[in-house]
Amino acid sequence: MINSFRGWQHLELRSDGHVVLVGVPRAGRSDILAALSRVLLPESTRTNPVLADLWQSIALPTASSAIGEPESTEPSSGEHDLPAQTPASSPEASTFADIEVTLIDLDPELEQLFEGFLEPAGVDGCAVPEDQAEPAASWCVRLAYRLTHDADAETLEQVVYFPLASNPDVGTFSRVPAATRRALPVVALTAGRPLQLRAGSPLRRIIDELDPEAAGSAFEKLRTQVTGAAEELSGHAAVAEAVGVALASGGVGASLADTPIGTTQVGFRADDGSAEALLRTLQPTVHLDDAGPLALTNHGSTAAAAFGVAEAIMLATAPGAIILADDFGDQLDTANAEHFAAQLRASAGQVWLSTRRPEVARSFEPEELVRLTRHGGARACHRLQRPVEKAEIRAMRQLHTQLLPALTSPTVTIVEGPHDLVVYGTIDRQRLPHGAPLSAAGVRLIAAGTGQDGGIGEIPYVADLARQLGFRVIGLVDRDKAEGETIKALESSCDVVVRLPPKTAIEGALLAGASIAAVRAASAALLTYTSEDPAAGKPDLNVAAAVGARLHKKSLHEPFLAALFEETGTPPPLIVHVLDQVAAAASSSYPGPTTVDIQDLPAPADATDVA
Repeated sequence: MINSFRGWQHLELRSDGHVVLVGVPRAGRSDILAALSRVLLPESTRTNPVLADLWQSIALPTASSAIGEPESTEPSSGEHDLPAQTPASSPEASTFADIEVTLIDLDPELEQLFEGFLEPAGVDGCAVPEDQAEPAASWCVRLAYRLTHDADAETLEQVVYFPLASNPDVGTFSRVPAATRRALPVVALTAGRPLQLRAGSPLRRIIDELDPEAAGSAFEKLRTQVTGAAEELSGHAAVAEAVGVALASGGVGASLADTPIGTTQVGFRADDGSAEALLRTLQPTVHLDDAGPLALTNHGSTAAAAFGVAEAIMLATAPGAIILADDFGDQLDTANAEHFAAQLRASAGQVWLSTRRPEVARSFEPEELVRLTRHGGARACHRLQRPVEKAEIRAMRQLHTQLLPALTSPTVTIVEGPHDLVVYGTIDRQRLPHGAPLSAAGVRLIAAGTGQDGGIGEIPYVADLARQLGFRVIGLVDRDKAEGETIKALESSCDVVVRLPPKTAIEGALLAGASIAAVRAASAALLTYTSEDPAAGKPDLNVAAAVGARLHKKSLHEPFLAALFEETGTPPPLIVHVLDQVAAAASSSYPGPTTVDIQDLPAPADATDVA
């Protein structure tokens, strides 16, 4: 539970399994992991907090200048949606922030560690009063973090405590000892350098856990040998001679002390002389391929990131280990990002990671996905419900192929099938550099199916799946068939529906506005892929129908579009107009109608153009 911490005014997130945090930028993925770290990791509270760690509330200068809160277009997510924020006169930080974490399924050693602070757990895994607990209830422990801001003294104070024995309102805290927090099997996978020997590093933790006595002996041997080598270096004639010259220069050796100092009184050592100081300077080298033993950083970011994950996997073997990882996979290639995410999930008791990579999310179950969004300035989190109908199961198949690549996009536009996706996607790219693509408006094009499972009737099911994940959803459909209940289903599942002109399929839309000569020339280019030119021998009035039928039957949309663009030098105007309408509808503050019916293009001046 988070209250008034960074960008979260309030959030409750419950999970007794793995959690992968995804979503749009600035939606709070890193803030959730930072909140967990403040409670569970002692090193996270060694540094001083900053005022930006507190929720910044915003006050309006006058009531007349207020802009109304945008109407939410999202379905209920089962989590806590936050109110949209109004424009600022000046931000004011909250006086305190609270974070509370409940740990359940504790092993016997941890239960003993928290003796006196254990509470019975309810059916939802949260603590309940003893008089309300089931007879066989398991135990849990609550740990909390409070950050307090004293505006008068201009100070920030932080404390980690047991809520069961504390009263924050009067400043009474039963603090959690740092040693207790260190005993928790929590590992933070950071973007720092892997394979470090310094104290507190993951590799050092592994060394100490495997054989503490042998590790201590090895590091003491290093200290002794380095100290001896440094003393030998100091006494070497070449070094001593140079030191003597330096001491004699300007009479420094005689002026520093009551008794003049000589070369034997000057020595060298690593930093403060401790083994830890030396270990902090040592960096790993790796021999890969024929490159020789190069420093790990010289092998590139992917190799370093892979070693970092390997350390976390090793530490994740501790019973009930919790892994925290922010922006996981950013420096890994796609294959290793998916592979290492799956390894972490299989090794750890519980994984909490955030990612921008669909390959990482693919390693988790759909119900482990938590998507964070920002619509109208408000943060919210969303989770998928398990499908119960056959059509919902079919739609769930689109999660990995269509929705996961769109996780960081605020809006998805769903078309009927792969042909539509190819046409709209190709023409969207053709608009550059003179027009902005849909991605500039935060829109990702997806299809309701990848083959025979597509069609306008599938869009509502995919749209419902997308809205469960907090996407703004636009349906983009033909109008070549009779309407009825289908359009009603679309309107109830999508935020906005954009429809082509009456009796117009995607093939007719891409031909609209093109001259007959251009269509014939592009059609002739299809001879590379088919045995006959569909426009050959056809009268002008029948060319469009013949070409459209062949495109649909033979799935030749891509080469035809390339040839047509080469002939005209401009993308099809009707589809460009459709894409402009989609971009306009992508904003959560879109003021237009929920169903946008595209009208036919004006009649062309050239009578030989395709109407």
